[in-house]
Amino acid sequence: MKQDLWKKALRTEYSAHENIVKRTQPSLVLAALLATGFTASAAAQELSIPCDDLEEKALAESKADEVERISAFTPAKPLKRVDPKYPSQAIRKGREGWVRLSYVIDEEGRVKDPVVEDFFGSPSFKRSALSAVKKWQYNPAIKDGEPTQQCHQAVQMDFAISGKSGATRKFIKAYKDAEECFNAGDVDAADEALKELLAWDTLNRYENTWLLNLESHIASKQGDVEREAQSLTRLLASNGSKRFNNMVFNEDYVAYALQRKIILDAQRGYYAEALKSYTTLQDMEAQEKRIGEIAPLISQIEESIASEQNLTVPVTIGSDGNWFHTLVRSKFAFGNIQGELDTVEVRCDTHREKFTVAEAHVWQIPNSWGQCQVMVKGDSETKFDLIEVAKG
Repeated sequence: MKQDLWKKALRTEYSAHENIVKRTQPSLVLAALLATGFTASAAAQELSIPCDDLEEKALAESKADEVERISAFTPAKPLKRVDPKYPSQAIRKGREGWVRLSYVIDEEGRVKDPVVEDFFGSPSFKRSALSAVKKWQYNPAIKDGEPTQQCHQAVQMDFAISGKSGATRKFIKAYKDAEECFNAGDVDAADEALKELLAWDTLNRYENTWLLNLESHIASKQGDVEREAQSLTRLLASNGSKRFNNMVFNEDYVAYALQRKIILDAQRGYYAEALKSYTTLQDMEAQEKRIGEIAPLISQIEESIASEQNLTVPVTIGSDGNWFHTLVRSKFAFGNIQGELDTVEVRCDTHREKFTVAEAHVWQIPNSWGQCQVMVKGDSETKFDLIEVAKG
């Protein structure tokens, strides 16, 4: 789809952006007294998606054989789940956050190949989350009477201190200083103040969410689509939920964030993410107006996916050396590689494969494998194009 369509959508949506923000944002709340009990919780979204054996070898050509959809499948069932250990230093400082990771359950019910997809808070949360998930045990998935692997994605572990909510006086003062710079039009000064705040090692979930919100507005003013989309994604992960009555921003603001994220993801070529956010928005109450506003863009995305044009996603690998993307087509390739790419792992509903990366080679994924996510490993700052190839 042409770039100017997304730019037009961004301009149209942004015309009411600042009024929406002012109307829907809650005010900062002073933190309650720190509770004496500390807990760490792990919330996992269970997916019933089996995987065949991983063939860890480099393939020069697409596989010719087709993998049939599994007809007799029983998903893995949890036997033992170990909560992540809350890092002691983070507890002392009141630091909160989360880790999102994906993993595979092998034929013996063990967790294999856990990967951190994103996190916010102390880096020690990543180590704790990985250590915990590796100890999880399952009754393995069964395929045609035999144990099989099963893929899991989008598992978030939250590190939260019970009884702690709101912001400290120190945070409120520093935040308002940054916000005043932003409102005065000095975006660079606001960004510098934000970066200083993000470096604090005492931030709780409430403060995290407010900082991510400010970062999304700063990135929007700077025209940094990647940063704004990441900030909104992390904001939604930090915000809490209606179910647990711990939301920082109310549902209307969450709906706004989803609407904004759909537009940004459409512009970036992250069509699967845009469609996922749209489904979440559709499930929310009293959001018919926003759903109607964004529906034409969703139609354009669906038309692009079905078109005979290749879909190109420009990528720069981050400092962790990993990049994740959910595919919307069954063929993909790499182009314009600037730097070093090591491997690409394809995790699908019913299969998993790992390859080395060859530029201009087209990978063909059998439709029977279901929806697939690619995980690309390479040097940080490596640039390339992920091309979702049109049919034909």
